[in-house]
This record gives sequence, C-alpha cells and structure tokens, in this order.
Amino acid sequence: MTLAPPDYVVLALAAGGVVTGLFIGLSGALAFFSGSLAASFVATFGWRFFASFVSSGLVRGIAVAFAALVAFWIARAIVRKTVKVALAQPGDAILGALAAGVSGFAVGLGAVWLAQFIGFPGAEGSSLLNEVVGHVG
Repeated sequence: MTLAPPDYVVLALAAGGVVTGLFIGLSGALAFFSGSLAASFVATFGWRFFASFVSSGLVRGIAVAFAALVAFWIARAIVRKTVKVALAQPGDAILGALAAGVSGFAVGLGAVWLAQFIGFPGAEGSSLLNEVVGHVG
C-alpha cells in the first residue's frame, strides 16, 4: 500500500492524538467528552427553557452559555476524579494514548472523507480511507 498525501494527514492526526493522550490520560479524554456532551445538552434544552423567562436573544444567549459552561465544568470534574481514582497513573496515560490515537485516526479519516465528498482538490486517492471503507462497508 502506498500512502497518498491525505494519508499523511490522517497519520499526523493519529500521532498528535497519541501524544495528547499521554499527557491528559484516559481520565482527561473521557472528562472532556462528557463535559462537551453535558454542555451541548444544556445548550440545546436551555435555549427553549430560557425562552419562557427572557425575551431578549442576547440575554438568553448569555444565560445559556453560562449554564453550558457550568454543566461542562461539573461533568468534567466528576468524571475526571472518578476515572483518576479507578486507574493508576501509568494505566491512565497508556489508555489515554490509545483512546486519543484511535479518535485522532477516526477524525482524520472523517476529514479526508468529507474533503473527498466536497471535492477538495488533492483529497482523492487515500489508501487508508479505501482500506477502512473496504472493511467497514
């Protein structure tokens, strides 16, 4: 298999994920994911909830942004402390590197697929994407 330029982008994102995962660990990766999920949930439903109390779009946006930041912070703190207690330091770093490397690889493949879908010049010919699509379907 020969690698095309989009494949190097995918591999660079995977390598960056591995290095980042070593520093933040699995606890940091899971904490960020759960915090982002909580913030998006609060922002989605908070916009409709604050509509009955506040008529101004700017004030409602500020209130929803503040509520989303608080939800992000609380969920991130709870998950980070829980996972840090369950995993010792070397295991946390190794599992974090593995999880972040896989997610970086997946994000890179998604970016290459989106670039091919849009018709971005130079995005075609990714051997890694063709291999994954051949196995996944």
